[in-house]
Amino acid sequence: MKFDKVNALSTAVIAFATILGLVTVLYYYLRSFGTQELYIWTLEILISIAIIIFIILVERRIEK
Repeated sequence: MKFDKVNALSTAVIAFATILGLVTVLYYYLRSFGTQELYIWTLEILISIAIIIFIILVERRIEK
């Protein structure tokens, strides 16, 4: 694996971990406002799907 590919992949992993942390904070923030559990989980799932799609696109771009 080339250095550029390793660097891009590690950056994507760091971004993924950061987003997971932000999603966790968002969950507790919304819970403190009394938001319904269904709305919170729906938002969390949509964010997770967006992150997964982003990582797949980054990996495809790296492989080229």
